[in-house]
Amino acid sequence: MAMINAKVFEGRLSMYQQTTAHLQSCFALRPGDVVLARLFPIISLQRMLVSLVEGGLNPWQPGLLNKPHYLEAGASNRGVNNYLSEVETWTGRRCFKTHNFPKMLPFAWPPEPVCAENVFGKVPPKIVVFVADPRYALALMKEVFSTKSFVNPMPMPCDMTDFIEAIVDQQLQVFGDYFDHALAWADEALEHPANVRLFSAERFASHNPRDVCQAVVELAEFLEVPKASEVALHLVSLLSQSPPDVHAVFQGDSLIPLDVMHGGPMIELVGPRLQAFQDALFQASNPVQCTFRRMLASWFDAPSLCLATLGESAAKGVASLLPITCSRPWKGKAVHREGTCRKCVFHLRGICRNSAEMCAYCHSDGHAPTKRASRKKRAQRK
Repeated sequence: MAMINAKVFEGRLSMYQQTTAHLQSCFALRPGDVVLARLFPIISLQRMLVSLVEGGLNPWQPGLLNKPHYLEAGASNRGVNNYLSEVETWTGRRCFKTHNFPKMLPFAWPPEPVCAENVFGKVPPKIVVFVADPRYALALMKEVFSTKSFVNPMPMPCDMTDFIEAIVDQQLQVFGDYFDHALAWADEALEHPANVRLFSAERFASHNPRDVCQAVVELAEFLEVPKASEVALHLVSLLSQSPPDVHAVFQGDSLIPLDVMHGGPMIELVGPRLQAFQDALFQASNPVQCTFRRMLASWFDAPSLCLATLGESAAKGVASLLPITCSRPWKGKAVHREGTCRKCVFHLRGICRNSAEMCAYCHSDGHAPTKRASRKKRAQRK
C-alpha cells in the first residue's frame, strides 16, 4: 500500500529536483534568513519557527503558513523567476523550508560571509534541522501517508507493520532515507556550526512547559533573536492557549496536526506514537527487526550528540517507553474533559509559582481542593 501511495509524489518530486538545480545557480540566502530542514512531517514546529523568525510570535495565527516557505514547491508552482521576485519583497527576516540533503540545497551553499554594512543585518543565514527518535518520525510519516490532506489528496491507509517493512526494505523513500538525511546534516552542522544546528523535536513536545521553554530559548539564541528568554516565555505560554476554533487556524495549512483537532496539544504527542510503533515492530518479521536495529546503530557514532542520544534511546525499544500515565498530557481541554488530567494541588491552595500556561499540571476549574497531610503523616512518609 505504501508503495502505491508513494507514486502520488513521484511526478512532483521529479519537478522539485529540476527546480532545485535551477535555484542553486541563481538564489542565495541573505543575512537573517532561516531555513527549516527536516524529512518528517511536523507542521506544528514549522508554525512555531515561523512565528519566532518572522516576528508575529503567535503560532495560532490563521494564515501563518500562507507564504510559499517551501522553496522547491514555491518555485516549481510559480516559476523560479516569479518566485524569487516574490520572496524578494518579504520584509524583515525570512523563513524557508526544504526537505533536501545538504549537497542538494535549493540555494547557494555555504553562504558568503556577512559584511558589517549589509542592509539586512549581521546575523548569518541559519539552518534549523529538526530530528527525532526514528520511531516518532516514522509514525508521523505513516499518518501523513494514511490521511487525506493538501499534500496527499489520495490517502491509502496501511498497517503500521507494513509501513515499517516498506521503510526497512527501502521501498518508500520519497525524499530520501531518513537516517542518511539526519547523518548528512549532522556532518554539515559540524562543518558549519554558526549556520547549522540540530534540534530534537521531542524536547518541544514535552508535557512540561518549562522544558519546552528551555528548548525554545536555545533555538532563539541560535537564531540570534533579541531577548531570547522573554520571547521564548511568551511563545510557550501561547502554545497551550488553543483558540475556540482550531479548524479555522489550520484551514489553509498543507498538513494538520491531528492531536490538536481533538483537544490535544499543538505539537504532536510523542509517547502514544512510540508505543504504537513498538507494538507494530513487535509484529514484524525477525529480519525486519534486525535491519531496523542496524539502521538505528548508524546513529550511535554520529558527530552530533543529539542524534547519537536519539539513536541509543530508540535502540532500547520498549525499555525506553514511559508508563502510559506519563506519556500523555496532564492538562488540556481534552484530558480535563475526560477527567484524566492531573490537578495542580499548589494552584488549589493559591501557592503555585507558575502561571496556568507554564505549569505542567491542570489549573482548570472544577477540581476539588485537597487537604494537606498532617505534620505527623508527612514525617512518616519520609
